[in-house]
Amino acid sequence: WAKTQEPALLPKKRKLWFKVEPTASQKMLRKRSGPAAKDYELDCRICDAINSALSDQVDVSGAVQLQCNVVTQVVYQGITPGNDAFVLDGAARDRLCKADLRNHEIIFPYLTGDELLSERGSPTRWILNFGERTLIEAKAYPKAFDFVRDSVLPARQRAAERGKDASGTTRPHHKQFLERWWQLSWNRAEMCAQIENHPRYLVCSRVTKRPIFVFVDATIRPGDALQVFIFPDDYSFGILQSSLHWLWFTTKCSKLKSDFRYTPESVFDTFPWPQEPSVKHVTAVAEAGREIRRVRANALDKIKGGLRNLYRTLELPGANPLKDAHAALDAAVLAAYSF
Repeated sequence: WAKTQEPALLPKKRKLWFKVEPTASQKMLRKRSGPAAKDYELDCRICDAINSALSDQVDVSGAVQLQCNVVTQVVYQGITPGNDAFVLDGAARDRLCKADLRNHEIIFPYLTGDELLSERGSPTRWILNFGERTLIEAKAYPKAFDFVRDSVLPARQRAAERGKDASGTTRPHHKQFLERWWQLSWNRAEMCAQIENHPRYLVCSRVTKRPIFVFVDATIRPGDALQVFIFPDDYSFGILQSSLHWLWFTTKCSKLKSDFRYTPESVFDTFPWPQEPSVKHVTAVAEAGREIRRVRANALDKIKGGLRNLYRTLELPGANPLKDAHAALDAAVLAAYSF
């Protein structure tokens, strides 16, 4: 580190240190040595300058928010229940729906980040969501209301009591949750309203080493480990799934340990889409995106472990139809940018 900007005192070249990714065999050896192993390799390269992102690559720290990306919000964090009782297994859901058929209106399939990437990527649980309904409106669903009153209200009362400050005043967020105890902590009402206007929408894990975008049916509610994109079309899927968006993501995002965190303010809000793609370009990107999903679906019929396990094959040498499909998508997206 050098605070001075005096040219005579600054070195002509900088030395940038970085962590070296281990090979597949090294990863296996470390895995066998147990979870406590923290060993890693460092290397360095000589460069002319190191920017504020601690990188010698293009400095994107000055990228500004693009109004066309934020005038209408299309990217959201998924739902945060705030209490495990809102999340139902199949048996609990069946009991409530058999007791009152109207409960179908407030109980939805619930998809988490782990479910998205494991096995077939389907929800295994349900979420009880009264949405923005008032206390009286929620009570119109008596069986569901009683269930939440008995299982959620006591927990939020205890949390409000424990969360008082030194003067005995309930802290604002505890007070807020207690005042609307029958509702999810963050039900993302605006997001849900937009989802219902489309047959499907896109999601990826909020914290990930490589973003894997997947279309989700509009009847499904996403959990808070998912980043939600209100796009139903194949072209948008292609742009977001491309290596160009991935590179922008890894360059602009924050990190959680060694994984990347998708932060819409720094990643999506500043991400420049192709400005003047022709119909031919748009069609090519959409078709390449559909081909990726076709290859994925065929592969998932043959292997276990879901998309997470499938995408690990990209790290291995050798012919791979998924690698070929991604290369074709990247070529189509580059053409759409006129790069």
